[in-house]
Amino acid sequence: MENMVLNFNYLQGEKIKVMAHPPYSPDLAPSDFWLFNYLKRGLDTYPDVTSLAKMLSREHRSIPVHEYQKTFEKWIERMKLPIEHHGDYFEHLL
Repeated sequence: MENMVLNFNYLQGEKIKVMAHPPYSPDLAPSDFWLFNYLKRGLDTYPDVTSLAKMLSREHRSIPVHEYQKTFEKWIERMKLPIEHHGDYFEHLL
């Protein structure tokens, strides 16, 4: 909870408008999010939490910035779809 408050305060300080996330929708929360599969590779090869955490941190840092940028661009496009289609089903448009 403390991190959430810090993040919110930072965004406000940077004059970034914070929008409420819409209610859960499978259309907006795809199960094929690339980062999960990327980080899941080889999870069972780490014997303890410490080595697992180190591996995840290392993998996270190795992902190029442009991959994150593409992810956010796609996410924003996906978030616009329910607005443009007035809440109607849109999964077939992806």
